[in-house]
Amino acid sequence: MYERCALSECELVTMRCVWNLGDRATAFNVINMLAEDYGLQYKETTVYTFLKKLKEKGFVDTRRQGVTYYVPKVSEETFQKEMAKKLLNFWYNGDIAGAVRAVVEGETISRKDAKSIRDALRQSNE
Repeated sequence: MYERCALSECELVTMRCVWNLGDRATAFNVINMLAEDYGLQYKETTVYTFLKKLKEKGFVDTRRQGVTYYVPKVSEETFQKEMAKKLLNFWYNGDIAGAVRAVVEGETISRKDAKSIRDALRQSNE
């Protein structure tokens, strides 16, 4: 299953394009987004390889309608949560307070962000 498979940096940015493109995720559109949004000039065959690997790892499925569309099998939100938990467990041994301190140390937190963090803490304790 996908949670056991690590993505390379190239696969990750390709997957990000698939999520951002939604139902318009064709190889051509992914290639264009990689170039325009990320400044990555990959050959067509390279992007096809990334997409093939994402399919093999269970992150996308394909749908053929004249052209091939790449459909996420894993939501971006689910993936983000799983990666955040892995990061928390690996670097901070599950210490949420330590992780938050590391992120906010030396940063200016807006009132809106501080309220959002407090609200999330309240909800997790309910």
